[in-house]
Amino acid sequence: MKDKKVLGGGAVLFVALFWFFIKPNYLDAKVVVPPTEAEIAAAPRPTLVIDQSITAEGHESGGAHEGLVLNLKAPTSAPSYAKVVIVLEFADPEHHYVGLNAAAVSAKNVAFAEELKPQVHRILDTVTTVFAARTIDQVATNEGKAKLKEELMEAINEELHHEKVEDIYFETFVTQ
Repeated sequence: MKDKKVLGGGAVLFVALFWFFIKPNYLDAKVVVPPTEAEIAAAPRPTLVIDQSITAEGHESGGAHEGLVLNLKAPTSAPSYAKVVIVLEFADPEHHYVGLNAAAVSAKNVAFAEELKPQVHRILDTVTTVFAARTIDQVATNEGKAKLKEELMEAINEELHHEKVEDIYFETFVTQ
């Protein structure tokens, strides 16, 4: 009689184990569908806005961006300046941004900016150096701006070791 109770208890234990552990984790497990190439291509990317507020402590990204004023190559008697707001779009090799809504993208970008905070001085130095090597005539044309974007991307990617800039956008670009 005792053996039947032990056998019955073992059967109940096995059924409970099956029902609460094996079935949900292996038999009913949801299949994770990898994103398609189209979803990956259409997904937003991690971005960082380079403007005047990036140098301020505790800056909040929201509202209008105040441009970063940079010196252009010019004689000291007639200095030239560029006021720019630059948006750096970084690679997302792990596809963390695929399928996110706008609020989630904003939250991820704030976290991404916090991750990059220790490297912001390198980015700002690179931007300043690249702009200082250009004259106002070199950046006034669309071709000049395209070449400037290429130079900035190359120079920033040389400075950053763990992140890669894929694209650069000028949100504001005013010269004087």
